[in-house]
Amino acid sequence: MWEAIGLSGLEERLYRLLLRDPKCSPEEATRRLDSSHDLIKAALERLQELGLLESGGPHGVRPADPRIALASAIRRRRAELDRLALTAEELATDFQEGLLRTDPGRVIEVVEGSAAAGRRVTELLAGATREVLALDAPPYAATSTSLGAEEAALARGVRCRAIYSSIVLDLPLKLDEIRRMTGLGEQARVRPGVPIKLILVDGRTALLPLTDHEEGARFTSIVVGRSALTNALVALFETLWRESSPVWGTATAAVPGDGVDQQILELLAVGMKDESILRQLGISERTLRRRIAAIFDRLGAAGRFQAGVQAARKGWI
Repeated sequence: MWEAIGLSGLEERLYRLLLRDPKCSPEEATRRLDSSHDLIKAALERLQELGLLESGGPHGVRPADPRIALASAIRRRRAELDRLALTAEELATDFQEGLLRTDPGRVIEVVEGSAAAGRRVTELLAGATREVLALDAPPYAATSTSLGAEEAALARGVRCRAIYSSIVLDLPLKLDEIRRMTGLGEQARVRPGVPIKLILVDGRTALLPLTDHEEGARFTSIVVGRSALTNALVALFETLWRESSPVWGTATAAVPGDGVDQQILELLAVGMKDESILRQLGISERTLRRRIAAIFDRLGAAGRFQAGVQAARKGWI
């Protein structure tokens, strides 16, 4: 336990002895701990260095209040560990560069089968500490396990950004999933085409498919460690992100009505067709047309484009 703050066994025993008997001399401590003068002297210096002893007392030092001294020592050790963690990131970069020069095969891991790829996605998300970037396009094979891993990452404060293919606009279940994840903090955008599926964790580890086929063992993907390729994938994501549009608008005011009109307007704003809106909301075609007409009337709009402009001005989307 005491090793956590860098204390040896002898130093611990000496500290406990001085706590019980602050007047104990170094000579007496040497005898009672069955040690040597030099070792006791070094232990006293170490205890002072850690702040567990302070100046004073009949022999020049005395124990500091353990509640204060130990808390301070723990804070220092935590700071040291934090610095070590940063150093680990730097060393990991050197390690990856060394692998690329001597054993490039270890930078790339081949994953066979969609089930195995799903497990690796979950593992990568579980290890995320800063940011997760995702490109998502059909066919969709996300599992509740991987979604749960993203939820856990968001709960840890990991930033998650995802770009979805516009085909999601015609998939009600996928839209429900995106709505739930954005409600938890995911930043989601949509664009007409997503060139490749991708999960990229902390800018250093990426998983992407090598084949188009998603079913069974024929599906092959790769996990790529930190390299020029992961740097290029980050750059690709950022370019696509700038070119994409938010899946949901940032409404600053509510659409008048019962809440269904708000959903209709959001779905119209992202370009969803009437048939898909009907499936998403479970209403009749007649009801949808009536509500759209009422929304247009409130906005004074003659068409969908004009309605989108007016709704944005009002802060409805």
